[in-house]
Amino acid sequence: MANRHLEGYRVVDFSAVFAGPICARYLHDCGAEVIKVETPGVGDLTRGVDGITQVFAHFNAGKQSVALNLKDPEAQRLARRLVAGADVLLQNFRPGIMAKFGLDYDSLQDEFPQLIYCSISGFGQSGPQVDRAAYAPVIHAASGFDSVHAHAQTGQEGRPPNWEIMVADILTGAYAFGAIQTALLGRVHSGEGEHIDVSMMEAMMTLIPAHLQAAQMPEPPAIGRFHPVATSDGYVMLCVVSDKNLECLAAAIDRPDLLSDPRFVRGPRTEHFKQLMEEVEHWSSGLSSVACEDALNRAGVPCSRYQSAAELFDHPQVLHRKSFSAVEKEELGEFLIQSMPFAFASAARQTSPFVASLGEHTDQVLRQRLGLSQQEIDRLRERGAIA
Repeated sequence: MANRHLEGYRVVDFSAVFAGPICARYLHDCGAEVIKVETPGVGDLTRGVDGITQVFAHFNAGKQSVALNLKDPEAQRLARRLVAGADVLLQNFRPGIMAKFGLDYDSLQDEFPQLIYCSISGFGQSGPQVDRAAYAPVIHAASGFDSVHAHAQTGQEGRPPNWEIMVADILTGAYAFGAIQTALLGRVHSGEGEHIDVSMMEAMMTLIPAHLQAAQMPEPPAIGRFHPVATSDGYVMLCVVSDKNLECLAAAIDRPDLLSDPRFVRGPRTEHFKQLMEEVEHWSSGLSSVACEDALNRAGVPCSRYQSAAELFDHPQVLHRKSFSAVEKEELGEFLIQSMPFAFASAARQTSPFVASLGEHTDQVLRQRLGLSQQEIDRLRERGAIA
């Protein structure tokens, strides 16, 4: 189980917060060496005021941290030399910022023709809105996702949802991860690098394909809207999509009449799903969520009770899959972060237990990778180019 598919590849990660860092962390989990370039004194915003947080660890475990002041010309030259030895450059600055540092794709392409350069941004690298600032909740609103989500709650236009879950960041990071693998594979055949332009807005648009198609139809068909059923102590979500699902449900709750109800046959069932769930609630409301889930699962009905984040650490399937990895940092103690959401038969599925402090590897990387002497490093630190 020692095989690490990206071993020997090097990534210079200029990204911060969520989308870029989770992509780079997965690259590291697959075996790549990742050097994270951070701003002296501040670093990635997820480090927080104390310089390290569990959230930062979740997105950056295993990476080396080099603190470079990219506003300084000498630091820019150091960054360029780091890129010279890299296979992948990942960045999620607003379009135009990397050009100010001489680290944009156009400035590097001729010198490093094999470089895979991945740019993550809210709205893409070209177009009339490239300069807009973007965070996940902004993209949720701009992409149409929030409107669809809000309409799904009541069937009417209403107040859009609040957000704690940064869907756009994680989804975009996953697309960037896949695009980088594709470009690396393409380089094997062509010998040429690539510029990857990953748009958070377009990533979110991939989540509403049925609604995008319906918006083009004069009389669109009903789109499935799933409703949870109440239990004695909570709720259970079940999906009755196929006729087989309905047969299993009818048997589980002893309601054979549901199979002949014209509202619930294939076709009309989509439009009347809420009414179907109201029928199920006559049965489910007398059971606990655990008992309801167990009965439906045994009958072959796709379902799940609603679990809290805390419950996942003891979930039997999560434990079997080894979905979490232990991380330890002196300031934080030991805690768990989620492993990659995919597993290879030939490779261990575990992330690094190590989390770097801001600039922890600056001297090491400058000495070992760039050949700088300690005297040169001290001079750069004194002028504020590094930390």
